[in-house]
Amino acid sequence: MKGELKADGEWASASVSGSTGVRGSYQVTLPTSVASTITSPEQAMAQLNPTQPQNLPVGATVTLTGEAFAESGMSVTFKKIAGLFDFEAGLSVERAKGMALAVTRVDDKTIRVTVGPTEAVSRNTKASFGLLGVSDTLTVSGQLYSRQVDFDISRPEGLAAYQRFLATGELPKNDSATGTSNAATVQMTSESFSRDVTMLFDLGGATLESSEYVTTTYDAGGPTEFQYTGTKGPVTFTVNGEWKQPEDPSTYTYAVTLPDLMPGTIDATRDLYPGATGSGETVQVSFTYAEAQRIQQTLKDYQSAIAQNQGANGFPLYMDAAMEGAANAATPEEAMAILLTPTANNDTTTVMYRLHELANFDREHGSGGPMPGSLTLLPE
Repeated sequence: MKGELKADGEWASASVSGSTGVRGSYQVTLPTSVASTITSPEQAMAQLNPTQPQNLPVGATVTLTGEAFAESGMSVTFKKIAGLFDFEAGLSVERAKGMALAVTRVDDKTIRVTVGPTEAVSRNTKASFGLLGVSDTLTVSGQLYSRQVDFDISRPEGLAAYQRFLATGELPKNDSATGTSNAATVQMTSESFSRDVTMLFDLGGATLESSEYVTTTYDAGGPTEFQYTGTKGPVTFTVNGEWKQPEDPSTYTYAVTLPDLMPGTIDATRDLYPGATGSGETVQVSFTYAEAQRIQQTLKDYQSAIAQNQGANGFPLYMDAAMEGAANAATPEEAMAILLTPTANNDTTTVMYRLHELANFDREHGSGGPMPGSLTLLPE
């Protein structure tokens, strides 16, 4: 086995080859906290082998591509996967080379398998890890699809079903008797489609440069899960939640990732969010729907106070255009997208400046309580 783990924030990745039971190279992504505990090739071979899913660490994903395996001992598997997405593919090796499968250890009991065109599987994995960024969203054109199923490998039936899939490429449906569940279709949609097809909330005046949706629709029914990712310069803004009829935004959560902050901003931000977790120079701030509502109401109160010549101590007696726009936004989604993304110069520090200004006002004229939201510090 060969491979060098490379850290990228909370996650590490490696290219692995020569593992027992699998002939070829495959990609591994896992939490850096787990990666740091793998100290030898022998240990990695035992823990990162897709044919032994019970050994995979929780949070780890192993991705195999048809390019590497379609002409190996897994040719039948990748040809079958190709047939799921192209009925005319037949036994085409070339079509099979464009397929991929990803194996994710969701928890102690569950392995999730995702199959589909390589780009769809790769991007679905990145979305699951929160790794979609500027370079990713700008390359999407149109729609991508993949399929996924969960296997309960704590049961002999579930482990057998998983091994049967690896051997045949036949992705099972929901079946409690064999330990399979959560069969679903995952769709990725670029901005050009989302405006017409999948856009269920309006970001209004927010000036994001690229947008992408990942939606998961379960065969058994129920709400469709979604993740929206938008970018503005180096900033990534996300909305996660469930789409229901009628719409219920109470499940929505919002997050912004801010790299390249000016020196000193991190320490000041720790004061703003004393419960901050993690370490590093990149800031991620997240909000629940209720917290987003509180933020927007505080913006409205601030707007009214400034009209009466009562501002925030140490700040000018006016709101910048982004804060004004967020106060006047029609929805919390639009408000958060405007507030949490930089202006034309893409200065990420201005976003934190707005939150500090709002916190100062709230301490003096509002609830006086802690700033809504939670802060996580990430490695660069």
